[in-house]
Amino acid sequence: MESYQARKEKTAQEIADEEDKKMMENAIKSGSRFRKWGAIMSTHKWNKEATKYYVFMYIAFLFYGYQYFKKIYSYETERKNLLDKRDQEGNLSEWEKLRIRELSRDLIRTTDMEKLKAYHLLKDQWDAKYKECRTKEQRDAITDFDPQPEDIEDIIDRTMEKSILPPRDLSQFYNELAGKYDNEVGKEELLMGMGRKRKWLMRHCNGDVLEVASGTGRNIDYFDPTKITSYTLLDPSEKMMDEAFTKFKKEWPNFFKVKFVVGRAEDLIKMSPKDTRPFKYDTIIETFGLCSEEDPVQALKNMKELLKPGGRIVLLEHGRGTWNLVNKKLDTGAQKHSDSWGCRWNLDIGELIDRAGLEITAEKRAHMGTTWSIICKRPGDILDYEELGFFAKYFTTNKTKNFNSSVGPNDAFGKEKGETDLNRK
Repeated sequence: MESYQARKEKTAQEIADEEDKKMMENAIKSGSRFRKWGAIMSTHKWNKEATKYYVFMYIAFLFYGYQYFKKIYSYETERKNLLDKRDQEGNLSEWEKLRIRELSRDLIRTTDMEKLKAYHLLKDQWDAKYKECRTKEQRDAITDFDPQPEDIEDIIDRTMEKSILPPRDLSQFYNELAGKYDNEVGKEELLMGMGRKRKWLMRHCNGDVLEVASGTGRNIDYFDPTKITSYTLLDPSEKMMDEAFTKFKKEWPNFFKVKFVVGRAEDLIKMSPKDTRPFKYDTIIETFGLCSEEDPVQALKNMKELLKPGGRIVLLEHGRGTWNLVNKKLDTGAQKHSDSWGCRWNLDIGELIDRAGLEITAEKRAHMGTTWSIICKRPGDILDYEELGFFAKYFTTNKTKNFNSSVGPNDAFGKEKGETDLNRK
């Protein structure tokens, strides 16, 4: 009997159990927690039990994948219908325009985002009412969803608009602040690494340059006379301009094509001589100035008018951040900050640029989104080669929407780094 049992072949399950036991013993002896868990997950028992979970996960993946792509298809169909309506009829409601931007995954700024939320709230109410209909006659009696701007007036969140302080003339305020401005703001900028960002700003300057809201000339340390043909500084504060004048003459005594103008960015076009065409610039820069201007949108429009074809406006500003918690802090501290520095630090900078009709070619945010580094251009101007994305540079023939295919890439973008394109003057 014992001889028969000894000769009896082991079952597959017994062999598997012995292998699992031996593997676990070796893993435990090694003292490694990773080897122990690896041994557990390699056992036949584990894999047998896990198979049903794998099947369940696969089915769940197929189900949710179907739902996801069904939603994507629905969104794309809605977007196509709206675009066709725009092309055929030429007029869309505010809701339809915002919906196109949302479906196209365009960047939507604060005010438009609040409007979109309000419209979606109305849409949810309309959907609920439609679902309550039991008969076809009831559903046909409900008109299509077509809200008007006045329909959202009572439900739109106006918190941000209410938190924005009214604009005011700050010329005298900065006249009194000019003498101590550099010492007080310098400590804060040092902690925030603003020197590196000012250097980035000035690195984009070339040709004839206009600096708006130049203040005490804190960008002068990063001035590069080899790239700049002429340099004009503009600020509404006479005392601030005196500080900038002294600083520039000390740092760059041999650079003579420089002008210091006391005036407001909102009056740039009015300040130009009426009997001659206004002088235009290759680069216009502004550092933390939009927040202190009475009409920042008009200021940006004036900059656009004074920009040469192919020129760039380069901005370093502070404004609303990326996170709601940060923005609430900016809103509650708006009055205190304005009393100390004069500016309104909770403006949506991107929204101001959009309202001014400028196109952004580069936008970076820092310090939880409150520091904006932006390069923008006039509508219709082509992108520089350096401004193209990786895919556009190396995988497309038509590099920009305004690219002239009859012009070679060397002619259009410059044969060497730093050379201007054909559209620049």
